[in-house]
Amino acid sequence: MESSHASPTTKYSSKQKSKEAGEGKTTKKTTKKKTKTSFNIDALVSEVFDQLNALFSLTSDLQLPEEKALELIKEIVDQIASSYSSRPTGEMIVKKAKKYLNILNEYVASRILSELENLTPTQLEYVITRGGRAVIPEASRLYNLAVKTGREDLVETLRYVWNKQGPRGMIECPSCGFNAIGPDRSCVVCGKLAPEDYIKRRLNFAEKFEVFLKNASIAELNEVLNYGYVLLGERGIYNPRSQRARLENPVVYIVYLNRVEQSRVIEEVNSRELPI
Repeated sequence: MESSHASPTTKYSSKQKSKEAGEGKTTKKTTKKKTKTSFNIDALVSEVFDQLNALFSLTSDLQLPEEKALELIKEIVDQIASSYSSRPTGEMIVKKAKKYLNILNEYVASRILSELENLTPTQLEYVITRGGRAVIPEASRLYNLAVKTGREDLVETLRYVWNKQGPRGMIECPSCGFNAIGPDRSCVVCGKLAPEDYIKRRLNFAEKFEVFLKNASIAELNEVLNYGYVLLGERGIYNPRSQRARLENPVVYIVYLNRVEQSRVIEEVNSRELPI
């Protein structure tokens, strides 16, 4: 009889312990959330405003309104401070801003480009010379401004940044020198249209065309005759409906065949043993 009463008591104790353990875990999680560090960003901003304002020349050379400079500095301080587990000193903020000056210049330039419609000569120079990758989406706008103001030095800088950090695979524009000829043969920077013959020469069309003729199937060759063009990329020439062309090349150009090239396709088809 005693044994039958002991079992329920043991089960009850086990449940009670489990409940207590669960409550203990809940309390622990709640405590962890409450101990999360936070501090007053505005106080930090006030402490470092003059130094960061001078570091980026926001209200002086860039001629930004003080409220806009304050907004930018607050964003910069917030980014830097978030990397610390406790409140950093103003000196720590400034030191880190100087360490990552290039990255922060790029950030400032991106904000200027996104918020200002018209740029002063100084702002234009700052954005192009210190903006890094931030200039890529705005390259056409900046190119036109630099040309309009006669700043060939800024055009050269912009060209260097674009060709080094911009989209891959586009060929050089014969007009502006940027590697920016898109699939439609127009330059995404200066807007000029590149002649088809120029694209064929730059991508060694003649050599690749002979390779294509030898390796293409009769079905692919007939497809070329039906559509009247081929796809041309850095890696080679492809039939019009090729999925491989866009997988193997960052940019693909449509090249229409002239009469001589069409005749070469017909000759190749006729030379095969398989029926057309």
